[in-house]
Amino acid sequence: MARKWLFLLLLLVSFGGVSAQDSWQDKLESCYSANYYDWEECRLCLYMQRYPQSQLRDVYKYCFQDCFGLEHLMSDSMAAVRYIENEIRSADSTDWQQPLFYYPLLRNNYVRVDIGYVRQGIIPLGTLVSAMLQSSQPVDYDVEQWHSRWQSLMALLRNPHCKKPLNYEEDYQLIEQTIKSGKYALHHSRLFNETYRQHYRIVRRDVFERMLLPLIESSESTKPPQH
Repeated sequence: MARKWLFLLLLLVSFGGVSAQDSWQDKLESCYSANYYDWEECRLCLYMQRYPQSQLRDVYKYCFQDCFGLEHLMSDSMAAVRYIENEIRSADSTDWQQPLFYYPLLRNNYVRVDIGYVRQGIIPLGTLVSAMLQSSQPVDYDVEQWHSRWQSLMALLRNPHCKKPLNYEEDYQLIEQTIKSGKYALHHSRLFNETYRQHYRIVRRDVFERMLLPLIESSESTKPPQH
């Protein structure tokens, strides 16, 4: 047990601040060295270290997307194109000053992909939408199953070495009411949106690795060396 807490603590101390993509990926991969429950606990702790201004509803969204992926099956690709184009046009210019990012969700089934890659011409818009369409699939989770899954993740969040999400009690009640009403999805909190200014889409990991990651890696390899 002592080794488990030491492992998590070392991860958190070494993570610190806003890390480069490779560092974030490395830290996530290091969680695989723990057993299954330690692994999920480790990744939740890392998420809170990376996004300390997360409210409980933001952590819920992170876990929800991990199980459900795209929250709704996409049937209109042109609507998806228009929506992303409008988001790129209407977002505040400071939103695009953040580092580009992609990172896997809790169980590594889905990836959040920054649409800044589209804005910079690294990923063609049509390619991203195609990847989203290919990522849409039915999910075998009902309300009771999801509620049980969320409760087990809430127990992991009580790890004293993890930063506790903000607005915990109020968001807890909101989440419970949402699930009991037969619904699942929640939006990010205003605090999260204002702090991190993120614009992303969810893509299934295997689709991401096949269609999008090669474009990102190719772009990285053509960058001039830093002096």
